[in-house]
Amino acid sequence: MNTTKAPFDDIRVRRAVNYAIDSQVLRRIYAEQLAPTQQILPPGMPGYRKFELYPHDMAKARRLIARAKPRDRRVTVWGDNESPNEEATAYYAQVLRELGFRVHLKVLSADFYFSAIGNLSTPNLDTGWSDWFEDYPHPNDFFQPLLSGEAIFRHYNSNFTQIDVPVLNPRIAGLRERPRVSESGYAALDRSYMNLAPMAPYGTRMLSTFVSKSIDLDKVVWNPTFGDDLASFQFK
Repeated sequence: MNTTKAPFDDIRVRRAVNYAIDSQVLRRIYAEQLAPTQQILPPGMPGYRKFELYPHDMAKARRLIARAKPRDRRVTVWGDNESPNEEATAYYAQVLRELGFRVHLKVLSADFYFSAIGNLSTPNLDTGWSDWFEDYPHPNDFFQPLLSGEAIFRHYNSNFTQIDVPVLNPRIAGLRERPRVSESGYAALDRSYMNLAPMAPYGTRMLSTFVSKSIDLDKVVWNPTFGDDLASFQFK
């Protein structure tokens, strides 16, 4: 959600969206290959501490919208045309309509989708679908490029929410510079950002590996960053 402009510059609206999204619906859209979550760090990442700030509650979401009285209820929802991402975006658009927004759904080719939403000159960058595959196995990769104020660029922007929190930016930088990962520090940072609700995390994708029955599964190595280690595949 674009935190720099109405209606998502209001924390009550952003929290309402988090309450309104039903991760179980998205789990079905992604054919059960989704572990529902409501936080930034995925399970298994150092610093992950499970919490649920926004259990699905449409009635509470509507009350927050009523209190916020957003002055701008016209929003553009962005998504790409790959399945099931397109279906997930359509579901999100419907959720916003149920909250009283007038939604324009804009679906682009996946070939240039992230280039478009990463260009701040693109008009009507209100909200939309995104995913994130880690670049390296460290919790900083989920904060520095996605939520740090210094990661906001005119082009090739990855801080899609455009959030810039002066008290949290130094915490990202400080944790990044430590020689050892501070799991408690990243867990607290995760909660701090989700209290501000700049995004509505809906789940962690679960990927599968299928091999011939002649392959020794006990020897197969799967890396959460790089996927299958093909050199580990061995015949029984």
